[in-house]
Amino acid sequence: MYEYNEMQGVIDYIEEHLDEDLCIDMLAEMGMLSKFYFQRLFYKLVGVTVMEYVRLRRLAKASEDIKDGGKITDIAFRNGFNSLENFTRTFKAVYDMTPTEYKKKDIPLAHFYKPDLSLKYRSVDIGVPLVASGVVIEFNVKKIEEDIKIMGIVKECEMGVAGQDNPGVAWNEYVEVKKDILNQSDENVEFGVSFPSNKKDWFNYLAAVQVDDFDDNDSRLYQYVIPKGLYVVCTFSAENFFELTNAALDKAMAYLLQSWLPNSDYVMIGDFAAEYYDYRCLKDHPNPQQVQVPPIDIIKNPPEMDIMVLVKRK
Repeated sequence: MYEYNEMQGVIDYIEEHLDEDLCIDMLAEMGMLSKFYFQRLFYKLVGVTVMEYVRLRRLAKASEDIKDGGKITDIAFRNGFNSLENFTRTFKAVYDMTPTEYKKKDIPLAHFYKPDLSLKYRSVDIGVPLVASGVVIEFNVKKIEEDIKIMGIVKECEMGVAGQDNPGVAWNEYVEVKKDILNQSDENVEFGVSFPSNKKDWFNYLAAVQVDDFDDNDSRLYQYVIPKGLYVVCTFSAENFFELTNAALDKAMAYLLQSWLPNSDYVMIGDFAAEYYDYRCLKDHPNPQQVQVPPIDIIKNPPEMDIMVLVKRK
């Protein structure tokens, strides 16, 4: 049986050579497969085609360079694009704006992150940490005795492998209105909840704070109830706040829903996933003025957070 390690080696090579010419023939040879089977297996394991993956990873790197400053033309060539026109067209097709527009705007982007294929094949018992590339994951089961009321900003988000980061937009707008939210239970406990949209291939994302009672007088705010019940809690940590809330969150969510739950003793019965943010995630927060200073023992540890899903035993 073909081991995922060989394909992971190819992915690692791509990541280190995004600024160079990459072709399927060479990558297939590196993976010790025919061109035909290499492309089929890559798509099955990664979720996009080989060259689409290369394109998305180049765009992710280039977008970071754009925010760091520099000429757009230099950034395009430095990240493997053969012309400014090609870079601009590709960037706009994925992120719905040109690189120049992105440079001028404060709009977060959602990227396709480098995968750790081992997460598709590794299982872990409850309470046992799983160490993967860029993330440490641990599962527990928790009974929540009372409904949790939350209020905040909701945004519709289109499902896709990359694009504009509407959950990030929801958080930015939430920060602006948080001070106006009444009856907050604990200003240092916040939730990010994904739940279905009425639009096909879209979902809703709510950035919110827990409240004791709902306030019906502010039309900007969306009300949501996380129901009491039995929850699988996926706790994960990363090197810093940015990695925690981007690549690590993406990996943890995918592992929870696609790998761990289907092979566990539990089945998901809710139509939502709730991200739970508290003191533990605040290390290296990019906007310290937005948060309270966490206890010193929390600062000493890597930042971590939870994902919670409502379940029942199979």
